[in-house]
Amino acid sequence: MLQQAPGNNALPADAMYSPATSAQALPNAQTLVEAMTGCCHPRAGRLAERLLSCDQPETLRQLQGDVLNLLVLSFGPAEAQRRLQAHL
Repeated sequence: MLQQAPGNNALPADAMYSPATSAQALPNAQTLVEAMTGCCHPRAGRLAERLLSCDQPETLRQLQGDVLNLLVLSFGPAEAQRRLQAHL
């Protein structure tokens, strides 16, 4: 489970996840979570948890679109693409 400071919506750079949750996630799920590091959007934490519990490739593709949208809202289109390319 994602651990973050109370009242802080940003995903921390050293976000910790339970091994059980990470083990069931698809390989790109953790990479997408890493692309959201530092994101202050209120949905970032919930999206990270959904990614880490995702076990279906089709669902992961949908969540990847959600990650892109969230990154564009938070950082702009250029930075969103840079983050995804750097992590995928």
